[in-house]
Amino acid sequence: MRRYETIFILRTDLGESVQKESIRRFENIIRASGGEIIETDEWGLRDLAYPIKGERRGYYVRLDYGGNGATMNEIERNLKLSDGVLRFLSVLVDREIDPAAVRADLEAHRRRSAEARAAAEAARAAAETSHAAGVDATPEEEQPGAEEDQLAGDLETTETSGEGES
Repeated sequence: MRRYETIFILRTDLGESVQKESIRRFENIIRASGGEIIETDEWGLRDLAYPIKGERRGYYVRLDYGGNGATMNEIERNLKLSDGVLRFLSVLVDREIDPAAVRADLEAHRRRSAEARAAAEAARAAAETSHAAGVDATPEEEQPGAEEDQLAGDLETTETSGEGES
């Protein structure tokens, strides 16, 4: 089974319920033609780089799916026929995949990302707490600008001691 990715832009004047129904319809076309949905990613409303069919904003959707060439052709045929679709682009991501393995990989990646975000948030909160308590986490010699301040102080001392010698 091949892995495809199709990104399409829906008109904003359709309304949320019609947009959701369109997305479900395209997912069902994939399933009906023997494909499997790996991931549906709704990017939401975004500004367009240039007006398309009089629209300045669009609702972006990314379908990641497994199937054969006929599956992708059927999706593109239906995207062309749909009045609510402003633009679309389909690409072949991988020639041979196992959709279940790809879904498992994506889920593991999401879990690792969430754990990394939580750790970063905890570190940021700890730094804010120590800063609020008046404890400086960085030693003076490691603080940014400390070396420049010391050099500037040395220069001032040299200049004043040089003036009195003449």
